[in-house]
Formats: sequence, structure tokens, C-alpha cells
Amino acid sequence: MVTSDPWLWVAAFFTISLYTVAFKDNPVYRFSESVYIGVAAGYMVTANWFNWIKPNLELIGKGRYLLIVPFILGLLIYTRYIKSISWMSRIAIAFNLGVGSGLILSKDFKPLFVTQIISTFRPLNNFNNILLVLGVITSLVYFLFTIEQKGVIGYGARVGRWVMMLALGAAFGSTVMARVSLFLGRVQFLMTEWLFLVK
Repeated sequence: MVTSDPWLWVAAFFTISLYTVAFKDNPVYRFSESVYIGVAAGYMVTANWFNWIKPNLELIGKGRYLLIVPFILGLLIYTRYIKSISWMSRIAIAFNLGVGSGLILSKDFKPLFVTQIISTFRPLNNFNNILLVLGVITSLVYFLFTIEQKGVIGYGARVGRWVMMLALGAAFGSTVMARVSLFLGRVQFLMTEWLFLVK
């Protein structure tokens, strides 16, 4: 038994065609990829229009003229496509970088930086705390490029490299698990909602 809902057929077609790239790059995959990117871009443009641009234009019409500045900065980014005034796009990019950096430093500096430092100052009363502190110290020693890595510093740097490799491996494993979870979700959709093979 197969579903009669045409939208589920469309979803199943795009799901299967996007996974065909695992075997070989092919026109069906490229078509599906282009449709996906096009639909996502169209959705973002529409969502931004109704959620941000249109309401702000209405506010400008009501006398909030300061809101013109973001529109001008947004338009300046597109000057990079006009060679004679392409330098003007740097103004908008610099403004965005400055504001973004300021927001991150004011909002996330403590949780992302200070809290990480504080969490390494733990009492060395159990194995986990000792392992954490040694891992942090040896990882930092690895980046001491001004000191020749011989003797104790050399051993610490090698241990630090292994600690970082383990951490990156764990992060990569977590990413792979997340991707496998997404794949299983699509397989579950195909088996339950499209083909009704599993209830």
C-alpha cells in the first residue's frame, strides 16, 4: 500500500533523489539540489519581507526615520557588483562586523570565555577533575611555539595534541550521529508515511 497524497510523493521523490549522490553525481540529484536551494532562498526572502522589511517600512512611514539606516547599509552591500563603487560595500560589512563583535563580546564573553576558565579551576579531588585540568594545561602547552618543545614541555605538548585529537574526534562523532539521526528520520518517513511498510 502506497499513499495517494501527491505532496508525500513529491517529498519522497526529493528525499530519494537527494540521497542518490551517495552513489554518483547525477542530473536528478543536481535538479533536486537546485530546487531545494531555490525553495529555501524563496522562503527566506518571503519570511524576511513579511517579518522584517514590511513592518519596518510601515514604521518609517509613521516617522521612525532612523530605520532607514539599516536599509541603506543593506543596499551598500550590493555595491560590490558595481566596480566603480565596490569599495562602499566595505562600509556595510565593517559596520556589521563591528556591531556583531560588540554584541558577542557583551553577551557571550562571560558564558563562552570566563565560565570556561572558571570551570578549569577545580579541586583536584577526583580523577575527572585531574583529567580536565591536565587536558587544558597540556593543550595550552601545545600552542607555546616560542619555547622549544623538548623535555617536559615536549611531553606536555604531545599529550596536549592527543587531548585535542580526542576532543575533535568526539565532536566529529557527535556530528556523524546527528547526520545519521537525520537520515533515519527520512527513512522512517519513507517507510511509514509513504510506503506504509512500518506502522
